[in-house]
Amino acid sequence: MRTAIAVAISAALLVGLSAGVEAGQTCIAKATEALPRITGLVVKKSRTRPVSPEILASWKGQSRPIIVDVDVDSAGEAQTYSYMCVITQGSAFVQRTMN
Repeated sequence: MRTAIAVAISAALLVGLSAGVEAGQTCIAKATEALPRITGLVVKKSRTRPVSPEILASWKGQSRPIIVDVDVDSAGEAQTYSYMCVITQGSAFVQRTMN
């Protein structure tokens, strides 16, 4: 019985983790699409991180937002674009942040 409970808990955790990975990948793809159209712009790296506690304190949405950072290089100049992303009904919505 304990083994069955342990397996059930492990399976639930794996499903939760894979859903988070899928959401992160969806948000990264959407943020990359939202980058400015600049000739020679090259994406070097992207990552997700949680939003700040200040944003969460005032957040009224049902889905928990994340921040997507996209590191790019354009004409030898490195920049990072940050977007707040929310998954709603399977679709990602991104908005650029200034942090």
